[in-house]
Amino acid sequence: MAENSVIAEGEEMNTLLSEYLNIMTGDENGEENPDEPEVPDTTPPRISLQTSSTENTITVIVTATDESGLAESETYTYYLDNLQQGVATTENTKTYTGLQPSTEYTIKVVVKDKYGNAGTEEVKASTQGPSVPGTTEEAKPNPDQDGPEFVDTTIIKDDLDNEVVIPGGFHLDEDSGTKVEEGIVIEDANGNQFVWIPTGTYNVTTEVERITEPDIQDGKLTNELTRRQWATTANTVQPPTPISGDSVASGYYGNYYYGEGDSRSVASTQIAAFKASASPKSESNLDGNGGFYIGRYEQGTGNVCKAGVAPYTNITRDTAKSQAEAMYRGNSDVISELISSYAWDTALNFICQTNSAGYTLATTTSSSYGNIGTKNKQNTGAYSADNYSNIYDLLGNYFEWTTEYSSGSSGSCVGRGGYYSNSSGYAAERVYNGTGHFR
Repeated sequence: MAENSVIAEGEEMNTLLSEYLNIMTGDENGEENPDEPEVPDTTPPRISLQTSSTENTITVIVTATDESGLAESETYTYYLDNLQQGVATTENTKTYTGLQPSTEYTIKVVVKDKYGNAGTEEVKASTQGPSVPGTTEEAKPNPDQDGPEFVDTTIIKDDLDNEVVIPGGFHLDEDSGTKVEEGIVIEDANGNQFVWIPTGTYNVTTEVERITEPDIQDGKLTNELTRRQWATTANTVQPPTPISGDSVASGYYGNYYYGEGDSRSVASTQIAAFKASASPKSESNLDGNGGFYIGRYEQGTGNVCKAGVAPYTNITRDTAKSQAEAMYRGNSDVISELISSYAWDTALNFICQTNSAGYTLATTTSSSYGNIGTKNKQNTGAYSADNYSNIYDLLGNYFEWTTEYSSGSSGSCVGRGGYYSNSSGYAAERVYNGTGHFR
């Protein structure tokens, strides 16, 4: 898994290792140039259109492919109700503003390829009804289909009015919940999936069952972005205690664990940016997003975060970290990193808050809740019992590397989570090892 970063997980001290991935906002850019065909073609581009709307706007997003490549200028021409002169641009998205509420419009798009072949596609889209003052309705999670790709980072709202930040280059997956508590799932163009972890106070339904304190107040829960001290004995059901900053935390082998703000952590120069991005917005933190994303699955071979893939095994912490950071290098809207103790503890607390088993999930060693001690290796997402708020593989399967620091006698690397080969491991557990493989 990962936080706006990546993590790895393994078995026990002499077992295999896998990695998880998460993402946040970033500042790099990259682009691809289509290959020049050997001979001109006469086939027009293939086009599909997706739309989203508010009370007074309609946004259309164009997906177009062509074996010769698209034209480098005036690639897309947009028409609204065929009444306006077409607007030609190289952008594959256009937003029409100042429209009438509750009105249907026809949008036509013409796309040209390098050889002047033009393809045409139309779509009907309606603006929404008058909105309630102070709310936005630009997009909603839809459980029946993938949503349109967001070209730029966009804030949407779930069914309970929670804000969720969707980075550019991603869309809402058809498996997404419609409420934060169910797990809002986003997906990139290559099928990699991530789940939103809220920080601060967020709205929940009264049906959310849990055994945490304090009780729900006015339909809200609080999930602070912080490290936590969990029970160091398996199968102890109790809420965790927040750890002050990067202070020591206890683990299976004793008091050896320090946060990423400690200069000895491999993420000491990165954690401040992650915490600022993932924290709620405030007067002192105008860039806060009020949450972050964690990989929906363990990181799979090929550096992907998808279901049905063999997880990475026998991988070093440093390799896991490098792969995590490389995954979205070139996308200016996201940063991916190996998961930190702040992200791991905050994500696990969210899972415990929003699922009926509550804090049992943090320390259980029962295979009824995840692939723990079964001796049965699984591909990512294959163990249906280990699925909480749309996040798989956190309680078991393979162990996960994090960027936390350990002063343990046999190594400074820290791993978290349950694993299939050992019936004593659990999701909140901390163990230390050297920088090499777990095997």
